[in-house]
Amino acid sequence: MKTLIVCHGDKGGVGKSIFAMLTADYGLQCGRSTTVIEGDIKIGDVAKRYQGVSGVSVLGIDLDKSGRDAENAITSLFRQLEDSEADFVVLNAPANAHKALDSQAEIIVPVAQDLEFEVCVAWMVGLEESCARLANLSVICEMADKKIAVINRHESQYDPDFFWLSDKTDRDIWVKSGGMLGEIPDLASRVAAKLKENQGVPLAFLASKDSPLHLVDRQV
Repeated sequence: MKTLIVCHGDKGGVGKSIFAMLTADYGLQCGRSTTVIEGDIKIGDVAKRYQGVSGVSVLGIDLDKSGRDAENAITSLFRQLEDSEADFVVLNAPANAHKALDSQAEIIVPVAQDLEFEVCVAWMVGLEESCARLANLSVICEMADKKIAVINRHESQYDPDFFWLSDKTDRDIWVKSGGMLGEIPDLASRVAAKLKENQGVPLAFLASKDSPLHLVDRQV
């Protein structure tokens, strides 16, 4: 089955872009026809990494919209997906993406499913207590075929347990509604800096024997 992965979370700096890169690399490693959709065109860090990479198509669509503008953006996006041959699609959402993703979920999910995509939403966990409320109220999370709450350990140095995942009530609501739990391990800042220096290169290549990075950095 084809796969659409939506990197959501509604906050800035919670790890949506790094998760989008990891999943795009996964698609490449599996030999899937991979498309990266950059919904945060003001920053565009995911698009920059995969622009020109063999085996990856990159689309840019401004999802920092609401109301009729959001509907028009989603419509344009799915017209492009229907005309493409991609079977593994990664959507990197901007901050405040609920304005487009949750308000248009009743268009996004049924259309994606009719195009034979399995819809998977990765909710990137923020440190604020409001993250629990937003996650459990997210319409696209509720409608998706799969959903996973993902902790970015790089963001957790001041709150190692994350409030809403350590609060039994909020965690249980998520899990009982079919939500999964996962995390991105912490990455040393010196290695993160090397990743930023090597734009336009898949992460998997930077970890390979042909990488320009030193062996110890590749291992990390």
